[in-house]
Amino acid sequence: MMTRKRLAIALAATTSLVGLSMIPVAASAQSVEQLQQQIDALQAQINELKETQKKTAAEGVKVKWEPAPKISSADGRFEMNLRGRIFVDAAWISDDDNALDDDATEFRAARLGIEGKAWNNVKYKFEADFADNEVEITDAIIGYDIGVGEVMVGNFKTFNSLEELTSSRFITFMERGGNTDAFGFERQLGVGVLLGGENWSFGVGAQKGTASGGSGNQGETISARATFAPKIGNNGLVHVGAHYRYRKAGADESLYRYRQRPHQHLASTRLVSTPSLYDSDSLIGLELAGVFGPFSAQGEYMWIKADRAVDVAGFGDPTFNAWYADVSWFLTGESRAYKEGSFNRVKVKKPVYEGGFGAWQVGIRYDVVDLIDENIFGGKQKTWILGVNWHLNDYSRIMMNYSKSDISDAFAVAANGVDGENDVDAFGMRFQVDW
Repeated sequence: MMTRKRLAIALAATTSLVGLSMIPVAASAQSVEQLQQQIDALQAQINELKETQKKTAAEGVKVKWEPAPKISSADGRFEMNLRGRIFVDAAWISDDDNALDDDATEFRAARLGIEGKAWNNVKYKFEADFADNEVEITDAIIGYDIGVGEVMVGNFKTFNSLEELTSSRFITFMERGGNTDAFGFERQLGVGVLLGGENWSFGVGAQKGTASGGSGNQGETISARATFAPKIGNNGLVHVGAHYRYRKAGADESLYRYRQRPHQHLASTRLVSTPSLYDSDSLIGLELAGVFGPFSAQGEYMWIKADRAVDVAGFGDPTFNAWYADVSWFLTGESRAYKEGSFNRVKVKKPVYEGGFGAWQVGIRYDVVDLIDENIFGGKQKTWILGVNWHLNDYSRIMMNYSKSDISDAFAVAANGVDGENDVDAFGMRFQVDW
């Protein structure tokens, strides 16, 4: 009996001990489960933080200096570039008839603007020129990217001329060919379409009025241009192009005239000029250029048919023409850059800021403007131009031009005397920077 009682007590004690020993095990399992829950919660927070960081990075802002600030969103949908240029010119000009005795300086250009895109497809560009103590809007464009080009509305150049559509930052000589100024190429308000591929471009526009405003009956301008530029070897190309323009003056606008300076903007008198007699005109132009390593050649020919506002018995509507041809060479081995139907920025191999000599370019041009036809004696100007350009880096250069112009049959310009002839010598320099 005693033995059974002791056995029962022992069994009860053992059971109690086993029960007590199970309590920590249950508690330990519960702690592990809680710890795992905490770990899972922490991992979720880490993942959420990573996603937040990715989103923040995607919505962040990137800034580059090229050389001016270029601000863009990380996803590339938005972009804004600060742009501008400063050209400081000096010129010394004289002529045989003493109509010109110019020794002057000027800001040829002092522009500031912005350019960029929004939501990938919408493009914008706005630039104003502050030269001559005035504010003139140059480009003011809203464009929509359509993949192979863009549709644009605003104030922009008509689709005419290789030299005209090449930025003044990248032309070889201080002034463009005489035909661009003589025949009145300019920016106008309107709508246009510019298409292009690797080696071709086509643009068409309908415009009227200018950004400076106006009222009443404004005229209209229609222009179109096509180019093709196949590559030749590894570092060459040939550019061929053609363009057309028709314009008609509005009833409240001045009649057209055609005139040109002796290839320096600081020249105080235009020595070839027609009277203002024409209310519409049609222009056709041909372009040819080539780049072969450091060598480049370029030329354009233009005809313009001018319609008299008032007919003159015995004489028809005159046809004027102008053309130029030039060659240039980079002594330091650079090459003219080309993009979408016009010339672009030269990449200097050894810029001065890196201890190099920069890029040196020499060029020579022959330029003719003929404003004589159908009893109109606006004159004929034939000019030789010699140019030397020193590119300190990709964004700044010093230009030097010497030109000699021969004027003949310019009886409509009193400054040339009774014989309608004159000779002009001019030397000009430009200090240029753009961004």
